[in-house]
Amino acid sequence: MQHHRIKQTITILMPALLFCAFMFTSAKAQDSTAAASPPDSAWIERFDDQIVIKLAALNTAEALVAEGDNFKNVLEPNPNELFRAYFNYRFISFYVNYIPHFLPGNNDDEEKGRTKGIGLGTALNFRQWFADIYYNYNKGYYLQNTKDYRPNWQPGDPYLQIPDMVVKSLEGSIGYNTNPHLSLQAATTQTERQLKSAGSFIPRISYRYMIIDNRTPMAASSQKSNHFHALLGAGYQHTFVVKKALYFNGSFTPSFGYTFTKLRTRIESEQQTDHMQGPIYQWDGRIGMGYNHHRYFLGAYITATSSTAAQGLSSALIADGHVFFQLFAGIRFTAPKFLRKNYDKIFH
Repeated sequence: MQHHRIKQTITILMPALLFCAFMFTSAKAQDSTAAASPPDSAWIERFDDQIVIKLAALNTAEALVAEGDNFKNVLEPNPNELFRAYFNYRFISFYVNYIPHFLPGNNDDEEKGRTKGIGLGTALNFRQWFADIYYNYNKGYYLQNTKDYRPNWQPGDPYLQIPDMVVKSLEGSIGYNTNPHLSLQAATTQTERQLKSAGSFIPRISYRYMIIDNRTPMAASSQKSNHFHALLGAGYQHTFVVKKALYFNGSFTPSFGYTFTKLRTRIESEQQTDHMQGPIYQWDGRIGMGYNHHRYFLGAYITATSSTAAQGLSSALIADGHVFFQLFAGIRFTAPKFLRKNYDKIFH
């Protein structure tokens, strides 16, 4: 089942990945033709001949919130800790999530239920253009505000659980770094190193397609909703370099856009479909620090995102939030000759 899910995920990601690769490969070729001299090496050090392997531990808290005049539901998956493995080479980055159920805080299945899931992502980072795509699958949620429905509930008691609730999402963004002296890769993929402090205004287009499906068998009623968000944002990112290898990084980006929702309510043998649309507001921010040496690196980031969307002309809102603390460490080593040769054949 897990292998089938991974194959399905790769199939979903492939068309978007190929599209972005085609677009940005063309942009890279144009940049290479237009550039008469290499970038200013006093600001950025590049590791084009190095493979970067990075491992990260994430403390994650993701919530789905539905709120109206007389109700509020806060749904969360159970795992508190995730492992993420990255493979980065030049402008290409891949990563995969893993839920370690053996860790304390991830094995309280009796209290919060069990969540199964997988996350796969890729990013394309060029001199100033960038794009990323991420797919996530979770099955199994619990009602964080159970006490609102069971007044006698006490901490340590089992939460209300929805083990057959499935949430799938595909999201990504395309953006442009207006300051070539700022390396976005130094703070994300570590395929570069920022040598001097720099900041940049960064406009971007982002999207998200999410399916929320309650598949509880024999339920008197259940719902399935499809959400599509399209947003235009502009933010600022700055890297403060203390002593070449030691740096602090921060960013903040507000975005505005529109959301489209298709809601199907299943009651026994009947099904009702409603369509809603409305504006959406989103913001995301990150602060952190790291040590970026020639051969190895490590760091810690806190990242938060939040979005709120109106449901048509009603007073109901649907929101989701994601806050996580990430610890990471990695190493660089010389890429094997066959990889460098094949890369040069394809992209040069």
